[in-house]
Amino acid sequence: MYSEAELKDQENKVKSVLWYIFMPILFLSLIGGYFQTNSIGYIEREYKEANEYSFSGIVYEKKVEGGDGYRFPHCLFLKTGIRWVVSNSLYDKIQIGDSVVKKNKSDSVFYYIRKNNQTIIEDENLYLREKYLDKLKQK
Repeated sequence: MYSEAELKDQENKVKSVLWYIFMPILFLSLIGGYFQTNSIGYIEREYKEANEYSFSGIVYEKKVEGGDGYRFPHCLFLKTGIRWVVSNSLYDKIQIGDSVVKKNKSDSVFYYIRKNNQTIIEDENLYLREKYLDKLKQK
């Protein structure tokens, strides 16, 4: 069989080969991913998907998934079958029986209509819209 020194030498060679092959692939993948996610086509497609998405429903269940605490996702479950994640502060304001509406072409503005006819308006995708408009200005 092989001696301890030979096994150690083979192990070092395998590690060095993996290092010299894996690291450049990882580095190039990260650079490619960065340019992909910051391209105007990708940002425009992501923004338009969020803009065209629409739904509405009545909240039948509220749940903090994963445990208690502000770091866990705060979810609203709508009767239409949609599970919607909201911020902690909004989660506390919404009650069972309230409505959630996201209109088509509404530029990612959500309307939370409470049972007492009070409407809470949230702009959920402000960052996405600003990123898209900045890219258009650079164009």
